[in-house]
Amino acid sequence: MPPDKDQLRLQVEKVSNLPTLPGIVTRIAEMVDSPETTGRQLGREIAKDQVISAKVLKLVNSGFYGFSEPISTIQHAVTLLGFNTVKSLVLSSTVLDLMKDSLPGLWEHSLACARTCSIIAGHIELDEQEEISTAGLLHDLGKVILRQTMEREFRRIANYVDRADMLFYQAEEKVLGVNHGEMGGWLLEKWALPPKLVEPIVDHHDFRPNRDYAENTAILHLADILCRAQAFGSGGDRKIPRLAPSALETLKLTIDDVCEIMGRMHEELRDIPRM
Repeated sequence: MPPDKDQLRLQVEKVSNLPTLPGIVTRIAEMVDSPETTGRQLGREIAKDQVISAKVLKLVNSGFYGFSEPISTIQHAVTLLGFNTVKSLVLSSTVLDLMKDSLPGLWEHSLACARTCSIIAGHIELDEQEEISTAGLLHDLGKVILRQTMEREFRRIANYVDRADMLFYQAEEKVLGVNHGEMGGWLLEKWALPPKLVEPIVDHHDFRPNRDYAENTAILHLADILCRAQAFGSGGDRKIPRLAPSALETLKLTIDDVCEIMGRMHEELRDIPRM
C-alpha cells in the first residue's frame, strides 16, 4: 500500500540534502520587479555570487537559448535575454548539477523540454514565455528528489518500469501514490515560487482544462510528450505518455500545427543528444 501522502510530503520536506533557494534569487526577484533597476545593477548583483554566476553562464551556453557565440559575462546575458529570463536562469541554475547527476539523460530531456516549451509558446504567441520555459526545465525535478531522498522506493519504481514496461510516473503512483510532478511541486512551494510556475509542473501528467493555468500546463504537457516521441534525452522509461486531446483544444492547435512545431524542434534542437 502506498504511504500516506501527508507523511510522504513531510518526509521530503525534512530531508537535509534537498536544495534550498539561495538568498540571491529573492534579491534578484525584487530587483527585476523594480522599475528603477538597471541592467548594470542586476548584472553586478548576480556577479556577487561566483557560484551562481558560473552556473548561469554555463546554462546560457549549454544550448538553452541556442546562441551561436559564447556569452562570457552576466552583463552580456542580461543585455541579450532581459531581466525576467535571467531571473529564470538564476532559479534554474540552482538544480542544474543535481539534475545532471541524478538520472542518465534527464538533463538533456529537461533542456529539450524547456526549449520546446518556448517553441510552442512562440507558435501560439503567448505573451509571457519565460516562466513556461523554466517550468519545462524543472518539470522532472520530482525525479531528482526521489533519486536523492528515497533510494529504496526509487529501486522499486525502476523495477516496475523495467519489468512491467510502465511509464515512470505510473510506477511512482503505484509505489508512492503520487508522481514526480506533485513531488516537485512540494519543493517549489517550499521555495515560495508562484503558482503560475508550480501548477503546470504538478499537473503535466494529468492535464485538466478546468484547472488554473491550463494554457501553460497544456504547453508543458505537449512539450514533454513531443520530446519523448523524438527521444531527446530520457525520462527514465521507454514509453511515450498519452497526449490529452483537450490540451490541443486549449491551445487551439491542429495536427498541422503540431507537425510544424516538431519541424522547428528538429531544426533548433540539433545540439541535444537523442537516446
